[in-house]
Amino acid sequence: MPEITRQFADFPTQNAYRHSLDEDGRESTTHQLVLPQYGIAGFFYPTVRAHGHAKGRLHLFGPAFDGPVEEEVEQIVPDEMDFDDWRYGPLLMAVREPFKTIDLGWVGDRIQFEGQWKALHPPYAFSSHPGGNPPYFGDDRTEQHGIIKGNLRVDGRDYPLNDFMIRDHSWGPRVWGLNQHYKWFHATTRSTSVHFFEMMSFGRVEIRGYLFRAGIMRHIEKVDYEIDYDADMMHRGFRATVTDTDGRSVFVDCTAFATSQVDLDPAVMLNEAVVTATVDGEKGTGWCEFCWSRDYLKLARPYVRRFAW
Repeated sequence: MPEITRQFADFPTQNAYRHSLDEDGRESTTHQLVLPQYGIAGFFYPTVRAHGHAKGRLHLFGPAFDGPVEEEVEQIVPDEMDFDDWRYGPLLMAVREPFKTIDLGWVGDRIQFEGQWKALHPPYAFSSHPGGNPPYFGDDRTEQHGIIKGNLRVDGRDYPLNDFMIRDHSWGPRVWGLNQHYKWFHATTRSTSVHFFEMMSFGRVEIRGYLFRAGIMRHIEKVDYEIDYDADMMHRGFRATVTDTDGRSVFVDCTAFATSQVDLDPAVMLNEAVVTATVDGEKGTGWCEFCWSRDYLKLARPYVRRFAW
């Protein structure tokens, strides 16, 4: 196994489970549903705070629906409950084999979801990068692509699943507003996985991420991109050339089929574009989340047609 790929594969398996958190700590695992064939996008999103205050959210949107379909649960969970059997209210998340196999479920009023996620490649840990994880955004985080097989039911209609699913897992502090802006980007095809996270804070730009291709994972070295905005400053098209530390480059061309704004923090707004994508011409899917300072977004939106078209 190539050296850097072995490094990622050897990431400690205990990090697939729940962590001890400081007072300002937050642990979350997001699972992104990307279903262009149904006109559906969404996320399954368990989080927990230091003293066991847990939330779960299953949020769906896209042209299949007249408006967002969302269900939530919130309660205190015991200290001894871990991610090998993480369940409360309608939510289930069970790590069956660390970084390889996870069972997911939701039994709500409008939404029922059951599936098993299987990884396509080793986890990418931000701590593996020489610069580590930006500390205001966690002690560490992993990003990984996989396949979800199962079924999603919404208002009595079934949507069988055998699709790419993005998964990330982060733990530690989370101060959203310290990002003046970020781009959280994923694209997956049968042969290639691409992720980059570009963060802009404290006058610096930090890039983390990976290119996984031909069984080899490498850190991202550079990203060049072009963005197509609509009049509301939602990104509808995104083209990127991504280069890794071995000098390998891929061209990713994305078009949004579903968009949403997610309100998680008073300082920022998350603009979500869920996309069909090609990586060097091979078809796949992806997700492109832009985090904006609310004040900047309010200022910039009236000028987007004039200056960012």
